[in-house]
Amino acid sequence: MYEIKNAVWEITLSCNINCLHCGSNADINQRPKELSTGEAFALIEQLAELNCKRIVLSGGEPFMRKDWSALAQRIISFGIKCNMISNGYIVNEDIIDLLQEVGISYLGFSLDGATAKTHDYIRGKEGVFDHLLWVFDRLKERGFKISAVSTIHKGNIAELDGIKKILLDHGIDVWQIQTANIRGRMPKEWAITDMDYYSIAKFIAENRTRYKNIIHITEADCTGYYSKLTPFMGIKHWKGCSAGISTIGIESDGSIKGCLSMQDAMYIEGNIREQSLKEIWTNPNNFKYNRRFELSDLGGICKDCKYGPICRGGCSEKSMSYTGQLHNSPFCLYDMEKKGLV
Repeated sequence: MYEIKNAVWEITLSCNINCLHCGSNADINQRPKELSTGEAFALIEQLAELNCKRIVLSGGEPFMRKDWSALAQRIISFGIKCNMISNGYIVNEDIIDLLQEVGISYLGFSLDGATAKTHDYIRGKEGVFDHLLWVFDRLKERGFKISAVSTIHKGNIAELDGIKKILLDHGIDVWQIQTANIRGRMPKEWAITDMDYYSIAKFIAENRTRYKNIIHITEADCTGYYSKLTPFMGIKHWKGCSAGISTIGIESDGSIKGCLSMQDAMYIEGNIREQSLKEIWTNPNNFKYNRRFELSDLGGICKDCKYGPICRGGCSEKSMSYTGQLHNSPFCLYDMEKKGLV
């Protein structure tokens, strides 16, 4: 029986800004037929029954949903950890008060540039950068733990050091660095190269060690694997994509995927309006790409790799967005090292 350790829940697709690299194409509009408060409460109960350990409320922009605090409170009442990821632009004193009242102590915010010019351009709205820095400072004053998430591409890769300085200056606790996928509004010319990918991994490895007592720097599942750098990146034993194995993605209309980053509708395994979450999660015919993985599924540089049985081709969405197929991520630190490219 597979156990749900992490659920990432898009509680609304509505968003108050328009990020250029948004894979979901989120804007001010909601996804058609988003779950009601009652349906969301029922889903939380079903997640609790399946012993879900942590639920991350995301969007769109989760604070755009009026009942976000009620959902968070309900999650916490079942003893489940509840985190949120936001762009920060809507956060004000009232929301901070409510966060403290509900009991959410850990929040994630996106920071994609070291200057207002870069960050606001990527985010599609002026003033987002300056307001985010205010949010950082205000939340730290109130005792919150803060994680910053930076999505790296050609549009901002040169600003990694600058972003680091900002996060150090504002006392941010965790920094997750991930690479953008070619999805949604993401400009194709912003796609990273192999050398970009390796330089990002090297940056993580070097700075994670250097600042380990100040800020926890970590990679996302789209970076790492079996490289000489991985011991310095906080990656212990990569055992392949966790979608449908220990993680689940929930869209705001109740559609269930292994991972929200997997944008294609073909990865929807069911909807909680038609089946219980338990029926969807335990269905042996669901999440086949990971649960029924075979070595013959490997392609490209992953085919015949000695780590193939464990790695299973890296990040599923990275593989799909760049190659059009699973188990075939073109970005592999081990492969680059093996070929002497770095």
